[in-house]
Amino acid sequence: MSKFYLSGLIVLLGLSGAAVAQTPAKFQRPAFVPNKPAVASGDAVRQVKAEAAPVALPAMTPPMISAPALSVAPANTPTPAFMADVNAACGEQSMLGGCDSLCGPPGRFWIGGEYLLWQTKGNFLPALATGSPAGSAQSVAGTLGGPGTTTLIGNRDYANDWRSGFRLYGGAWLNARQTLGIEGDWFFLGDSSSREVAASNGTQIVTRPFINTTRRNADGTFTQVAPFQDTQLVSFPNILSGQVAVNTNSQFFGGGANLLANLLCGECSRLDAIVGWRYLNLTDTLNIREDLTGLPGSQNPGATFVVQDNFSTTNQFNGVNLGLAHERRFGSFFVATRASVALGNTNTIVDINGNTAITPAGGPTTNFAGGLLTQPSNIGRYELNKFATVTEVGAKLGAQVTDHLRVYAGYNFIYWSDVIRTGNVIDLRVNGSQIAPRLNQTGPLFPRFEPKYTDFLAHGIVIGAQLRY
Repeated sequence: MSKFYLSGLIVLLGLSGAAVAQTPAKFQRPAFVPNKPAVASGDAVRQVKAEAAPVALPAMTPPMISAPALSVAPANTPTPAFMADVNAACGEQSMLGGCDSLCGPPGRFWIGGEYLLWQTKGNFLPALATGSPAGSAQSVAGTLGGPGTTTLIGNRDYANDWRSGFRLYGGAWLNARQTLGIEGDWFFLGDSSSREVAASNGTQIVTRPFINTTRRNADGTFTQVAPFQDTQLVSFPNILSGQVAVNTNSQFFGGGANLLANLLCGECSRLDAIVGWRYLNLTDTLNIREDLTGLPGSQNPGATFVVQDNFSTTNQFNGVNLGLAHERRFGSFFVATRASVALGNTNTIVDINGNTAITPAGGPTTNFAGGLLTQPSNIGRYELNKFATVTEVGAKLGAQVTDHLRVYAGYNFIYWSDVIRTGNVIDLRVNGSQIAPRLNQTGPLFPRFEPKYTDFLAHGIVIGAQLRY
């Protein structure tokens, strides 16, 4: 994930440079509320009254005139601007109209980091490995819906666990009144990975289910028939021993850059428009591997078989981002909300590949293109484009703990309308005559590349800190 950190730091360094390049702010006091007149109390302010020197009185005594009172602040005891703002309750001024003074919160530029604890929508995978009770007939063992069949791997959602992540962001105001600015962010979630294995030394039945469209004849030829439930053996008494391993992985990250334009501002609140660019990336991979060995007494004693199916989908969204950001301050506390909709294109790359390696006992290895669910009929690299939308909503509750430091916690929700995941490109239909060593192909070729779109969402807790200067 170091490339994600590096990309985020480059964005933030650029934003910080833009902030430093600005001319000094016209408004020196970054206040939530207008300046309040000083009130003398205790030793904080001393009132000095000057007395006139004695003079000879004329016939008509003029009125006594005292020198104006002097307010002298003790040395080295300035009142921090932030503390003055905290001590002054926010007024009820209307947000309508322009801002004649600084539009808060204080700080010409900012940088922040967030810890993310998010859950994502799962990637549904069909049943990839099944089992049957000992003694089951080979013709029905492990078939979906068959007597006693149990699912060992698959038939559930993957990559739907809670994951930790991080967001790095920053921005700068481009004018002294803080009504026009820029911002950028980069985030990622930790990978969601899983590995499941179903194995046996031949004493138990382990299979891989599929829907066959041909039937093998006694002479080794095939006949096209109506689709029916079938299996490929992984472990079966007196025939095979072996295992099937399923590995999945999912990555999710993104970022963006926006212009900020103030719409309304008041003593303790502001509303900004967001216009910019949004990018998201969702990548899923699926690898299915069988390692099989022919048992004594079978047709291929001592022979080994390695069967692999590989699926990968990469979805990349690029679009125009439009939204609103609002903040309301209550003394040292604040509530911030944000909502945006991005309109753009989802570019999807799908890679399907597979291989079967057959090694007879003491003989050379022969490789064939295709495994079980990957065959020459669907193997390839495919690219698709589809209009999509990305909606993001967030809310934060926080506190200004020093002149420059804010801390907060909140909730974030992202919805992506159209993506393709590995479970959406698996076709369980297989023309049995294509399975290696494929001696003679018969009938329409399956599996096929017929992808299906689905939606994606991520949501969860945000805990962050922000520095403003």
